[in-house]
Amino acid sequence: MAEIRSMSPLHYLVIALLILMPASSQAQGVADGDRLTFSGFGTLGLIHNSSDEAAFVRDLGQPKGAQEGWSARTDSLLGAQAALKLNDRFDVTLQGISRYHYSGDFSPQLTWAFVRYTPSPAWQWRAGRLGWDTYMLSDSQYVGYTYSWIRPPVDHYGILQLACIDGVDVTFRHPLGGGLAWVKLFAGRSDSHLVLSEALSAEMEVSHLYGGHLNYAIGPWQFRASYAQADNASDFSVDRDAAAKTPSTLLLNTLLEQAFTYDSIQLYSLGATYEQNSWQLQAMQNRSVTDQDGRIDSGFISAGYRVGQATPYVMYSRIQTSFPDIPAGESFRQQTWSLGLRYDVATNLALKTQLDRIHVLEPGLLWRNTDADWEGERITLVSLGLDFIF
Repeated sequence: MAEIRSMSPLHYLVIALLILMPASSQAQGVADGDRLTFSGFGTLGLIHNSSDEAAFVRDLGQPKGAQEGWSARTDSLLGAQAALKLNDRFDVTLQGISRYHYSGDFSPQLTWAFVRYTPSPAWQWRAGRLGWDTYMLSDSQYVGYTYSWIRPPVDHYGILQLACIDGVDVTFRHPLGGGLAWVKLFAGRSDSHLVLSEALSAEMEVSHLYGGHLNYAIGPWQFRASYAQADNASDFSVDRDAAAKTPSTLLLNTLLEQAFTYDSIQLYSLGATYEQNSWQLQAMQNRSVTDQDGRIDSGFISAGYRVGQATPYVMYSRIQTSFPDIPAGESFRQQTWSLGLRYDVATNLALKTQLDRIHVLEPGLLWRNTDADWEGERITLVSLGLDFIF
């Protein structure tokens, strides 16, 4: 997930309160103890990388990765939420996350800051800084306690270029055919910072972003179909010293700059989940198409089975790209087999371990500090994690 440019939380909060104070004063009172709530989540994570030729990163917002040996910075994070209920229809929500990102440290980022208006159980309106949930799980991918894996599959979620949007969305829910259908539409803008290699980064300024998704839940099944379009302007920054180290770095930077130079991009996604008794099944397929005829295809399938407090699981994920100015043999391709176990220690605490076997074909989009002669290989990651909510 891309780096989010910082914005003052006070800016959003003041606007929200100014809008809602008149409505709050006219509404029925809400008990003081129920008006303001706080919650949080976090992950303590460790990764062991078997390779001394490349460093693993979780997403395009991380400048450095987990090199050979153990590393705690890739997955570890801490998040906090505050929700203020003003009356039966209006509330304000803030969320901040501290995780390793573009600045090279764990400085907190504001990821949510929105006003919500709920005129009826069927309708919901929000305005402010919103999580971008076009894809299933993308809005909660940092809350590790909510899923069985150590981390969402990086082949799929690691290349997402936006973490949140500044704008509005509306959701409508309605019973249908024995299940529940809902649709969400959104529009806004977003700025993010991508780290494409040690020597190349990009400022992504999305001036217009709009789209939505259709959902249907019935019994143990849930389905989602999504579409979004973003108008983008990219400003690339090259570290000449790093780029001059090896000819392969110069080639990689050229390929990456071609891949991420476009004026607009369309995103399509299909997803499904199944949860009943002990089974947990998930599958998703994404396609991103640029106005330069570039294409990124990614997807994953996961199966888990709960036995008491333990949930063993297996997952397969992949990513493949195609760009007209890049030879087919030099496109980005990667696939991963994962085997893991989640153990619920308590109602708010889970221990996890995961083994990833990753097949990388050069250039590796989600790798850092690659050796000059690195042409892709099979790499083994061993991960340990402690996820919690409070």
